[in-house]
Amino acid sequence: MTPPDLSDPLTGPFWQGARAGELRVSWCAACDRAVWYPRAHCEICDGALHWRTLSGEASLIAWSEVSAALNPDFDTPYLTGLVSPREAPYIRLVTRLVDCCAADLRCDMAVTVRFRELQPRDGAAFIAPVFAPA
Repeated sequence: MTPPDLSDPLTGPFWQGARAGELRVSWCAACDRAVWYPRAHCEICDGALHWRTLSGEASLIAWSEVSAALNPDFDTPYLTGLVSPREAPYIRLVTRLVDCCAADLRCDMAVTVRFRELQPRDGAAFIAPVFAPA
């Protein structure tokens, strides 16, 4: 697995933020709304985008325990989830869930960002935002 490209103009700022301990999403200044996944321009108004650092507070929308390796670079089992950031409740971030077990999780529960080093079997380790119960 290739580590995230920090110089990529579309996704680099997200991964740079993770390395700095910040959860960043692309944001349209004209619409004043998050645009996720990152794009070159706003999908609503075609406006220019910049990156905004969020608080890291979110709500858990859905989750699943991965027990069969979808990506052979990562050991199973692990929890994955969809979270909705407090500042942008209309977007969903796909993430790993940590410091909990599936039985602890509930829809709409408060979660908060953490930053963890992920180590693929093949490739360099990288820092990624993950979420844990608040």
